Amino acid sequence: MIKKISFIGSGNVATHLALAFQKVNIKIIQIVSRNEKSGKLLAKHTNALFNSNIKNLLKTDLIIICVNDDSIASVAKQIPDLPIVHTSGNNSIKIFNDKINAGVFYPLQTFSKETPIDFKTTPVCVEGNNSSFEKKIVRLAQKISNKVYSINSEKRKHLHLSAVIASNFSNFCYLIAKKQLDSENLKFELLKPLILETAKKIINTNPILTQTGPAKRGDKKVIKEHLKVLKDDNYKKIYKLLSENILKEYEK
Repeated sequence: MIKKISFIGSGNVATHLALAFQKVNIKIIQIVSRNEKSGKLLAKHTNALFNSNIKNLLKTDLIIICVNDDSIASVAKQIPDLPIVHTSGNNSIKIFNDKINAGVFYPLQTFSKETPIDFKTTPVCVEGNNSSFEKKIVRLAQKISNKVYSINSEKRKHLHLSAVIASNFSNFCYLIAKKQLDSENLKFELLKPLILETAKKIINTNPILTQTGPAKRGDKKVIKEHLKVLKDDNYKKIYKLLSENILKEYEK
């Protein structure tokens, strides 16, 4: 059973996970981070020890690596033979090919330190390099989430891609929309009921059934007018590409 955890990293994911585990009485032993400010703050909030040097890592039941994807392999190589997981949606479990007990603990959510997360409704996707260890991290995940799934690295890569499209790309579209409104001294607040209603529809309905707008209707006149109004050439390309693909999808 996993009762004690240490974190490498002190960013958004580490912060939310550490606080979630603390709430269910999992002891946070240590926060190891090159960012002394955020690392010490997280250690303070979780009653953990702080260290900036990975060589001073203490023995614990589990090490959770919460660093950027490009750094996971190099960080893992510096860790002694302790149970270890990373939180990446994209990196394979094979990155730990020389470890005895290793895996993935991927919470499928968008994280910002200042925004609270309801972990009970957040999917947590786990994978272990052996069945015994996977069972342990499944039980650990179940302490904070009601939605725990065993998903292998190949399927998780597709899941992560889909998450990027659904969350990151849609957020960038909100940014484009806000800039357009700002250029005419209009408030982004005007769009929020529309954004919420769109999200509500997706929760209960297949997205293929919820598409609306000029491209769905095949209204090329409106599309041309919108392209004239858009000043930024890159945003025009995005608008045109999305409209063309919506047109193709609903011509089928």
